[in-house]
Amino acid sequence: MGTGQTIILVDGEAPPRFIPSTRFTLGLLVFFAFIVQYSQRVNLPIAIVCMVNRTKAVEHPLLFNGTTSAITNDLSRYSNKNDLLDLTPTTLKPIVKALHKRGFLDEKKFNWIELQQQILLGGYWAGYIFTQMPGGWLATTIGAKWVYAGSLFTSSVTSLAMTSMYLMPSTHFTLMFTLRFIIGLAHGVLFPATIALWSLWAVPQERSTLASIGFCGTQFGTSLTMLLGGLLCRYLSSGWMYLFSFTSVIGFIWLCLWIMLTSDSPNNHRTISSHERDYICKLTGSTGKKRSMSLGSIPWKNIFTSKPLIALFISHIANLFGLFFFLTNLGKILTELLRIPTQYTGYILACGFFLTLLSSLSSGIIADNLVRSNVMTLTTARKLFNSLTSFIPVLCMISFYFCDHSKKLLGIATVLVYLAGSGLGYGSGYCVNFADIVPAYSGVIFGFANTFASLAGLIGNIVAGMVVTKPVLEQWRKLYVMFAIVYFIGGIAFLFFGTAVPRKWAKFQSAVAEKEKKLNDEESVPMNEQKQIKA
Repeated sequence: MGTGQTIILVDGEAPPRFIPSTRFTLGLLVFFAFIVQYSQRVNLPIAIVCMVNRTKAVEHPLLFNGTTSAITNDLSRYSNKNDLLDLTPTTLKPIVKALHKRGFLDEKKFNWIELQQQILLGGYWAGYIFTQMPGGWLATTIGAKWVYAGSLFTSSVTSLAMTSMYLMPSTHFTLMFTLRFIIGLAHGVLFPATIALWSLWAVPQERSTLASIGFCGTQFGTSLTMLLGGLLCRYLSSGWMYLFSFTSVIGFIWLCLWIMLTSDSPNNHRTISSHERDYICKLTGSTGKKRSMSLGSIPWKNIFTSKPLIALFISHIANLFGLFFFLTNLGKILTELLRIPTQYTGYILACGFFLTLLSSLSSGIIADNLVRSNVMTLTTARKLFNSLTSFIPVLCMISFYFCDHSKKLLGIATVLVYLAGSGLGYGSGYCVNFADIVPAYSGVIFGFANTFASLAGLIGNIVAGMVVTKPVLEQWRKLYVMFAIVYFIGGIAFLFFGTAVPRKWAKFQSAVAEKEKKLNDEESVPMNEQKQIKA
């Protein structure tokens, strides 16, 4: 096992540099695409805090049509804030204070009960699960470029349409649910399309780095929207309007750059150098041609009898089963179990998501460097980081088991470690592995797995609702044990049966496939052995 840097020669030339390059530019655009997606995904969960009237004053007869706009007119004749507050019933004071926020808009709130709020928040996922497999199929047949463009154009228009709620005389709950459902439908195609995109653009030695750069946008978009949304809702009247508008506008800006600077494959890119194009195509086996694919042409028998792929399914579903649940409940754990003041919870979670970003990016870069230096094979790197992203949460569940309000610091540290560990799977674990082992069908198969993983995430919330009836540690401990077992099973399955060696039936059909045979035979030689020299 050597430690020297290995350089792969393509037609007698060294690889094109990574920065700057067309493939690096593509990675940055994918990064910004996920910022747009996640800002639009979490804008309602954040905005709903300042959209809903949470005082008893919602029953006041002046609050017609489900909004607080009428009270603004009724109280506008008072020029002195203090006099107005003194004349206002106790139940109305929170609203009156809100009316004196700054901004160009009047404050407007809606009278949605808790069930309606949960239905609105669930509307996104109701749409999201339906377009996972279609997203992979579309990316394979028409190309990932236009799947991306269509997805975020649709969601940006729909996010902008949500601001129409401000102009309507009633709450139109059904309309809001429909818009969130459409955003979920649009976003469901992105992850499968990303896996299909990197199967064409990312050579094995750079796949972790490029994927981690793109996936970092998920955490950055979440953190940015959480901080920005909190500030808008706190200091501006109808701050939710600004949040929906912002997340829509950045989508249109990204769309212009994406259409101008990207293509479906290196073969079709207008400005890529011939050296970089040959480097990518020779090592991925891609020809750049669109492939027609019907459901009947997909080798389902091979898929469901492949041990590495089944192990990947198990790990993927297990990790997202836990991750989706805790992403929506970490705030509840911090406030209800650890009794941390609400104003600090947002800062803790924003810091945690930033750690997720760092771990995702660093794991991808480290994995690729380890492989290029022949310290370990690509399979070993995938097993290492996937084990970390599975077993670190197991340890966190054990820690959570003992965390109550008397152990606040331990609880906060556990939340941060959990979020940091979860990012490793995005950089060099289960998320990236689909492009390794089934490159020709990676988008479709990822979409298939992600559909069930998303359903598992929804099931986790349903199970939690049945198990936890009071915010007490004794009931939450049952969930911690359950999730620890699930995470452990997912980690063990991939550790024993996972691989990064492409399946023969799932490779791109390329004229240079035989020439690159040694590259994929990790069982006998290093992953990146070809015509090479030692630096």
